[in-house]
Amino acid sequence: MRRWRTVLLLMMLVFLLAPAGTARAQTYSFTLDREEVDVWINRDGTVRIAYAFTFTCDAWADSIDVVDVGLPNEAYDLARIRAEVDGNPLSRIEPSPYVQPGVAVYLGIRAILPGRSGTVRVWVDGVGKMLYEDSQDPNDASVEFSPTWFDGELVHGSTEMTVRFHLPPGVQPEEPRWHASPSGWPQEQPEAYIEEGRIVYRWTNPDAQPDRQYIFGASFPRSYVDASAIQKAPSPVLKALEAVGRFLLNPIVIIGAFIVGVVVLGHRAQARRRMAYLPPEMKVEGVGIKRGLTAVEAAIVLETPLNRVLTMILFGLLKKGALSVVQDDPLRLQKSELPPKGLYPYEQDFLAAIDDKGALQEKKLQEMMIALVKEVNNKMKGFSRKETAAYYRDIIRRAWEQVEGAQTPEVRSRLFDEGLEWTLLDEDFERRTERTFREGPVYVPTWWGHYRPWVLPAGRTPATGPITLPGADFAAKVVRGVSDTAARIVRSLTGFTGGVTQVTNPPPRPSYSGSSRSGGGCACACACACACAGCACACAGGGR
Repeated sequence: MRRWRTVLLLMMLVFLLAPAGTARAQTYSFTLDREEVDVWINRDGTVRIAYAFTFTCDAWADSIDVVDVGLPNEAYDLARIRAEVDGNPLSRIEPSPYVQPGVAVYLGIRAILPGRSGTVRVWVDGVGKMLYEDSQDPNDASVEFSPTWFDGELVHGSTEMTVRFHLPPGVQPEEPRWHASPSGWPQEQPEAYIEEGRIVYRWTNPDAQPDRQYIFGASFPRSYVDASAIQKAPSPVLKALEAVGRFLLNPIVIIGAFIVGVVVLGHRAQARRRMAYLPPEMKVEGVGIKRGLTAVEAAIVLETPLNRVLTMILFGLLKKGALSVVQDDPLRLQKSELPPKGLYPYEQDFLAAIDDKGALQEKKLQEMMIALVKEVNNKMKGFSRKETAAYYRDIIRRAWEQVEGAQTPEVRSRLFDEGLEWTLLDEDFERRTERTFREGPVYVPTWWGHYRPWVLPAGRTPATGPITLPGADFAAKVVRGVSDTAARIVRSLTGFTGGVTQVTNPPPRPSYSGSSRSGGGCACACACACACAGCACACAGGGR
């Protein structure tokens, strides 16, 4: 026991002294445009797995130079794994230090560069311990498999996903059965066909979520595979008791749990840090309140999520007639031919970020936000951030009280219009809007024609005379519009904010590195397989 105490103390010391977030010092951000996985079930009971991942690395992010691929279990041979990127063989494949069980596939000189796309293929032969006795029919064998999925803080967008199960040779069309499709999957059942003498089940989804676990399964007569490869599925109660027993009795598991806890806490701290875009100087308390900030500048002091700040700027420009919304999804904007005078620098930069097609260029929006944070930081020098934040929270509170206390629909609509940017800063904006305008008519503001021209009566604009909408309808349109705009204005809030934080509040340089990575980004993932129809798949997904 003394030896184990020494080991535990040493492990605790190592992990407490290691620099937090070293392994993820780079900025990773990408889309998984396509994921294809084929699972071949062989006569000997082993399984062959083939992946094809098509990534696009964000233009502002670091290169993808290593892809971690989760595997179903430890019953695999590293020598029987091969990989390539865009047809070029890769030679360095090692056990993954982040996804276990899993492997790290190093792209080397074939790394996917920022703004570029590439397809990584991985083949894993001879994976064992995949087949179980079916829980519904002991004469059947069963396999369930969950394709690799990725950390939601690194990946964004949707994925065109295809999963194919190639059943053992000889299985007849009437003999096998598929398991229920994953929740939310567009197919109730897979497409079935025959290819190279095998029955194939194919599941497809053009809008799969790359950070979500999906489980697929099939059952077939056990006579088509080696009987020794089929395992008995333990009862869920027995499995739970065994797991608890191993956890309580095995010191290594205890150490592992401690390490996982440290890593999870570090990961969460790192995630929070990436969203903290204020520079350290602004957090040094001065004396007194900095008055005269705009609602957008106050939002920076309050460290409002940047997608909400961008939404506030957009609505401010709508009110000034500087632009119009011409399409919701994807968001498309049109600048006015004669922009109004007196725009703030951040409003001018926002307009400059709109390209010829009406889309917002995220790189320019990041540059705009960096300049805005620096400008607010300069204005806050010598003032108390705490007192200033309290002062502007009170302005937000009073703006809402005026709207909610208005005695007539005309006054309520006017006050809501005048104080829109401030009311948008309220964390409870959506519910307060729905509650305030639940009953009675709402007089549409003059800028509504720039925001939702397609919901106005034909030939009418707020400029031609008062237009009213039912209160509940107006509230729903505003709430949904604000929510949708905040969600669509940037592709990934974490990635966008991380790009700003990198400049305005960069992490301190570690005195040494605990990572073997030479630079660039990575795509991290996890996968698992479980077997027997209806059994639970216990595997943690996500990235590093």
